Amino acid sequence: MPTPRRRTSALAAVAATTLVLAGCSGSGGGSAGDAAKSSEALTTLTPAGKGSVDKITWNVFQGEPQTVDPFQSADYTPNMINSNMCETLFAQTPDFKIKPNLATSYENPDPKTWVYKLRSGVTFWDGSPMTADDVVWSMNHNMTKASGFYGYLYKNVASIAKTGTDEVTVRLKKPDYMFNDELASYAGVVVQKKFYEKHGKKVGTPGVGVMCTGPYKFAKWKRGQSITASRYDGYWNKSLPRKVKNIDFTFLTDDSAITSGLLSGQIDGTYQPPTAGLTQLRASSAGKLYSGPAPLAVTLVVANDKGAMGNADVRKALQMAIDWKGIGKQVYAGEGTPASLQTVPAVYGFAKDELSEYADSVKTDGTPKIDAAKKLLAGVPADVKKKQISLVVPQQAETQQLGVGIKDAADKIGLKFKLDVVPATGYSNYLYDPATRGDTDLLYTQFWPNIPNPLDWLGLTAVTGGTFNQSGYKGIDGLYAKAIGEKDDHARAQLVVEMEKKLHEEMNPMFSGLQLTNDVWLGSRITGAPAAFDFVYYPWAAHLGGTGK
Repeated sequence: MPTPRRRTSALAAVAATTLVLAGCSGSGGGSAGDAAKSSEALTTLTPAGKGSVDKITWNVFQGEPQTVDPFQSADYTPNMINSNMCETLFAQTPDFKIKPNLATSYENPDPKTWVYKLRSGVTFWDGSPMTADDVVWSMNHNMTKASGFYGYLYKNVASIAKTGTDEVTVRLKKPDYMFNDELASYAGVVVQKKFYEKHGKKVGTPGVGVMCTGPYKFAKWKRGQSITASRYDGYWNKSLPRKVKNIDFTFLTDDSAITSGLLSGQIDGTYQPPTAGLTQLRASSAGKLYSGPAPLAVTLVVANDKGAMGNADVRKALQMAIDWKGIGKQVYAGEGTPASLQTVPAVYGFAKDELSEYADSVKTDGTPKIDAAKKLLAGVPADVKKKQISLVVPQQAETQQLGVGIKDAADKIGLKFKLDVVPATGYSNYLYDPATRGDTDLLYTQFWPNIPNPLDWLGLTAVTGGTFNQSGYKGIDGLYAKAIGEKDDHARAQLVVEMEKKLHEEMNPMFSGLQLTNDVWLGSRITGAPAAFDFVYYPWAAHLGGTGK
């Protein structure tokens, strides 16, 4: 799910820095940065490990989580840990496919019914078997728990019932052909019913932890220091190597401390190491930095349609004037490339062919088009152009650089523009709290969806009620509802293209910004982790192994 994040210091869907534009993002560029722009240069899985390792230290860049309860988990840090402990009915693979997991198969006998066959031989960490009762309880908990993050994905569900020893049936109020795929996110997580009923609100806390079926089990949580997960030797999926016995997840958030820890070997690995340290890491023999594909976008959200951003030509002119290519090279160390659409290719899913064709027809190299932008603004009423446009970014290196670049673009085409930099720790309030946001016109975000499905992305960003539709945009609501209820993949894909075309032509409610790669640093002792952005729902640590060094 999208949330504030730091690549630079390490947070989760929001970033920041400072520099005057020519591009934007950590230092470095160079050949490694240029290579990251090419999909051929990206790595999905790092080389497989060969030996066993007793213990490793892995840093979670966003800091210590508040809980490890998967129902409350929708951000980089908790998901990076939980993905190795708690499993879902379906799994998202590192190549952005959805495959059977705790559910081995499904049937869709009619548009409003989904029937799931459950995998046999799966046990919780206490050795007790996973049952249909556990699955039904977990799904109902997701649907009804007011404080959970995934209940909205159950909005079309009428009932969930055990219909056999290893069978669960979900009946819908109306057809929903996104629901099934969403079970590859924590909307489909399975926990032990009796553990949750026994511990209640204490689940997910340091003294209680969780009870799941994954390859690593909750061992201990030293508040302020680390969370330890230990290998579960009774795990059902023997195809995963699971060569690391124990993982200490640490919580460093300071850029220099993280980089120093990686270079010294005190930290064995991390996802999304500080951008400011990429040049050092690329040059170091202490380990290896890999870049992989990712469903990540750095973008601007239209938060207020009552001001100048309510005018489509103003939005399109600003988008044209921004040096997205330079920002991707300078601020994001060559690992951000201009996106053709608001949705990025890793999320195209069932609509890959259709969306790729449309994206190719509107692709841009991201260089600023100042004259064209000025020409477009010439037809905008003077009173609209006089309105001040405000952009809020978190106080972090990358986002500050990004903000400076956007202000520079606005200044060049004659727009009245104000850049506000706020503390990173409170930035999420601008995204989620209308009172904090006020009449702010634009917000920065680094966005990722629940699953590799364009309908999930669009539902979160551009449909009424979507978490990242801060301006209340309604332009694709009808098309979206039709697509959700369409069974045929091709027909549904055509509807997705219609929606993307409308969003692109209006440049609303998000700008087409930058698509990012995902970085993983593996110290010299370990290898095997996916380089692709798959660590938020997939048991990535089960791929780790030793290098023999």
